[in-house]
Amino acid sequence: MTLAIVLKGHILTNNQIFKQPCAEKGVQESGSSVFIGLPGMIDVDEIEINVPAKINLYLKIIRKRPDGYHDIDTLMQTVSLYDKLILKKSDGIELTVDGLSEIEPKDNLAYKAARIVSEMVDYPGAQIILKKYIPTGAGLGGGSADAAFVVRGLMQLYGLKLERFELKRRMALLGADIPFFLGTGQSRATGIGDIIEPIDLPIDYQVLIVKPEISINTRWAYQNAKIRLTKNPGNIILDKRTDIADIIRVIEKIGNDFEETVFAVSDNLSRVKKQLIDEKALYVSISGSGSAMFGIFEQGRRLESIAARLSADGFRTFICKPIVLQPII
Repeated sequence: MTLAIVLKGHILTNNQIFKQPCAEKGVQESGSSVFIGLPGMIDVDEIEINVPAKINLYLKIIRKRPDGYHDIDTLMQTVSLYDKLILKKSDGIELTVDGLSEIEPKDNLAYKAARIVSEMVDYPGAQIILKKYIPTGAGLGGGSADAAFVVRGLMQLYGLKLERFELKRRMALLGADIPFFLGTGQSRATGIGDIIEPIDLPIDYQVLIVKPEISINTRWAYQNAKIRLTKNPGNIILDKRTDIADIIRVIEKIGNDFEETVFAVSDNLSRVKKQLIDEKALYVSISGSGSAMFGIFEQGRRLESIAARLSADGFRTFICKPIVLQPII
């Protein structure tokens, strides 16, 4: 992950800014609470952060709850498709979004996350510039990622220390996926998606993401999804020794419960899935509640020609790879 730092008007690039071990420098005990913070910077005026998307390697809808939400079981992985955030020290909180006109800035999760941080700890404010490249309505978690990385960025910009459990609680209320992006970027999520269990997953593969013109509203997808009466995934044992073939064997058995619902509104998606399978993808699925699809390919496979053919048919395509984040919760 690339993060640029403006230091008294000069820009430095530090690819390791979120790679410092939290246990060494980022965690302070205070009574029964645990406060987290990132190593402080000197006279930092501005930072630029690449904000990653995620894919759901599998997604099982377990049940609809009495409160209207759904319990799910999903395995998530961050990938190198990025929005860009620029945070500048300022008085007050201001958000400008480039590439997303449908949402008012104050309704954006990134703005709301900055407000929540201001309720937890005092800081002057920030001018936040968000450049959107992750497609919306695609199941790639762009909005949640933006919110989480505003928190990460503010902690770095001002050297803030936040109470870990309260931060996680508040972020989960803002958006169920947000705590995932404060973690390692490799997790199994249960409950409504807010119970995060870090899992070591292999990253020796490539991902081709294909976004059709259609976008899917998450609420609509849950309202129309068919809950399959199959067993829960149960105990899944994965560790650093697990290779991509092992992962494929697990996720193929579970799949994504939104796929049937989403395919019903777009014939193009089933065609894309067949095309990726014909191109020898190891696994193909939609991400989240759709509409983006992804194919997992062996490392070293040249994907440019496949992406070019799909782009010529009107799809947006992104060649990326899985990445691991430095956790802050």
